[in-house]
Amino acid sequence: MFESLFEKYPFFRAIPAFLCMAVIFKLSSMTGDDLQGFPHVWDKLAHFCEYATLAGCIAMWWTRGEWSVKVWRPILIVTALTLAYGCTDEFHQRYVEGRSCDAIDLVADTIGGLIGASIYALICKLLNKFDPLKAE
Repeated sequence: MFESLFEKYPFFRAIPAFLCMAVIFKLSSMTGDDLQGFPHVWDKLAHFCEYATLAGCIAMWWTRGEWSVKVWRPILIVTALTLAYGCTDEFHQRYVEGRSCDAIDLVADTIGGLIGASIYALICKLLNKFDPLKAE
């Protein structure tokens, strides 16, 4: 849908990822008091969903055609980038009142990134199958 815009202005591919990172940073800035009624189990699901979304946004940095060549390479790169941002997020939470750095959150972030990148790859594969001319 946005391939023609992204082809003409490639830097637009990065905007959704940076917006997603800003939202995650804002959510990480919430103090423990702000999150008091939020159950611990849902916290891990929130991390998973945030980073699956971030992975989908980072995955847009590649064209659909690039996703069809060696699909494992962009999946690993996207997962590594989400893991790296997850590390900075956990480091940031160490300095927020009532929050802590949690390795289990980092696991949820990484799994979310891997699943998000894999879903994006699957969608690209399906789109390329039904519309191979748009795959570039």
